[in-house]
Amino acid sequence: MKEKEFPRPKVLVSRCLEFDNVRYDGKVIPSKIVKDLEPYVDYIKVCPEVEIGLGIPRDPIRIVKTDGEYKLMQPKTNRDVTKEMDEFTDKFISDLPEVDGFIFKSGSPTIGIRNIKVYSGIKDAPVIEKGSGFFANKVLEKHPGYPIEEDDRLRNDKIRHDFLTYLFTFTQFRRLAKDMSFPDLKKFHSQNRFLFSSYNEEIFNELDSIIDGYSNESSVNSLYSGYEELLKKLFTYHPSSQSYISVATKLFSNFSETVPDNEKEHFFHILKKYENNLIGIQGLLEVLQLYTMRYDTNNIIDDKLFTPYPPELQSAIDEKRDKDYWK
Repeated sequence: MKEKEFPRPKVLVSRCLEFDNVRYDGKVIPSKIVKDLEPYVDYIKVCPEVEIGLGIPRDPIRIVKTDGEYKLMQPKTNRDVTKEMDEFTDKFISDLPEVDGFIFKSGSPTIGIRNIKVYSGIKDAPVIEKGSGFFANKVLEKHPGYPIEEDDRLRNDKIRHDFLTYLFTFTQFRRLAKDMSFPDLKKFHSQNRFLFSSYNEEIFNELDSIIDGYSNESSVNSLYSGYEELLKKLFTYHPSSQSYISVATKLFSNFSETVPDNEKEHFFHILKKYENNLIGIQGLLEVLQLYTMRYDTNNIIDDKLFTPYPPELQSAIDEKRDKDYWK
């Protein structure tokens, strides 16, 4: 089977993850996903707190909400760094080259994305709500629908898989959008049909309609714009076991008539094992890929369902597989 080519995403990442000792306590934070991705992406690194001169190490800061106004405060010194952070963030975003995705530090009042604590006061005050960090919030507003995650969440294999799938898919689309060729977009759509169906069949059908409804008189700019809007919407969903079963069955039906009865029976036995959670999705896809290589004549093997990102980035199934438990 020929080796697939993947685009090289540009990813904005927190400097404290694997790179520099810029955390408030002067530490660097190990991050497996950031380390694993390094050979396959181009990183742009940032630490907003260091950039506004807070130093390393430094006293922690927090988000404070009083009278409906959000401020970024340093409790130990009573210093208000809201203005400095806003000015830095606005300039950074305006100067930022094109990026394809983001990996930020969880829990950070500046660069965290989810569940960032907002306090009712500078000291000895309760948490009154949770949201995004000062810097991250403006990034989210400027780049809606982009692949964006936090380091802690990316330790989860399913979240990691979905993030990588979206990152490399979105990057490829953005590269195509530079030339706005209809044949290229049609090929991209064809090579992602089963992958997209696993995320949401209804939105995939809408994407299908966009491609089928295009004519030479149509605006290619509107074509790409409409496709991008739906692509972002598609990746707000996440494949379930039932959607994988549905897609696997649909894919297999393309050549099932040529498969001998005993092999057909074996495939549905494997599918049942997946349904009963006795094998993982990667095992099911490996079996399906083998059948596709053997019996399909419609180039389904090229669908990104099988390899949505470089296979070297797949998570290990059992990292303790070779541990000696009988010492």
